[in-house]
Amino acid sequence: MLKLLAFCGVLTYVTSLTPSPYVDFNFGGSSESDFEDQLREQEFSEEKIDQLLEEFREGQKELEMDLEADEDDSTVSWAETRGYAECAFFKTPKYGYVEDKKLCSGCLKPKSMAEICAEFQCPFFGNSGIPPGANCGFMARQLLSANWAVTSIDAGDLEKGYEAAFWRLYKYLNGANTQGATLASSVYMVNKWLLGDHIGQIEGAQMAFFIPSPYQDSPPAPTDGQVAIEFWSPLNIYSRAFGGDRSGQRADVIKNQYRMLQRALGEGGVSPNKKMLMTFEFVKPGCGSQRSEVILADHA
Repeated sequence: MLKLLAFCGVLTYVTSLTPSPYVDFNFGGSSESDFEDQLREQEFSEEKIDQLLEEFREGQKELEMDLEADEDDSTVSWAETRGYAECAFFKTPKYGYVEDKKLCSGCLKPKSMAEICAEFQCPFFGNSGIPPGANCGFMARQLLSANWAVTSIDAGDLEKGYEAAFWRLYKYLNGANTQGATLASSVYMVNKWLLGDHIGQIEGAQMAFFIPSPYQDSPPAPTDGQVAIEFWSPLNIYSRAFGGDRSGQRADVIKNQYRMLQRALGEGGVSPNKKMLMTFEFVKPGCGSQRSEVILADHA
């Protein structure tokens, strides 16, 4: 099955700092039969369905191995998995901090980007100009220039719009392009939310898949007019990471992480573009195979 650094056959959620969008989309369902039903509903060919179901089975085997490996990651520090040191002023109950290490380890520890990018092809990152360790509470990177497959998310009906956007990009990667090529078996995905002047107002939303090698330099054109290839210029991004499933509380957790990110950036003298919010998720069933990021960026 196509392994997305946002979806791995389980629920994925997207939320903004303000009330609204909270999208709950279960890609792949909870079983092979669920995934097959989704593929048939999307009118994939029988040949393609057989291929994707075989990849689904292989993915399930890999997942079992990942879950076993997660049980042995207790020696990896929180700072290493997050990618930054936490601020002392966040280490209070107000921000959900607990002193008992047994309550804040294991499942809640995010998977490190080093581990993720060793398994999947990540976008190209560079130095943001902020020295590592100069600040606390966020990771600073430069998202380097690259081609991305993008499509709009209908902000008028976020749930349906999000699902429709995902399937458009998924089909592009699986042959809905001028070369009829399958571009990748693993994909890095981000979402952009453009906010209006009023609290909770969303002016636009976009889903994007990073185009991996060997198609990065000259990606095939999409056959769906709602999918486009965009070249993104370098952009400094600032993120906070968290792990765990967080079922039933994810919207509140993400809102809190955005607030913490804004405070950490303010304390560090960084003034990002607060009209564009970004989210990234690496989600698998189980315990420590999780990583979510809330992201703010410089003004383009």
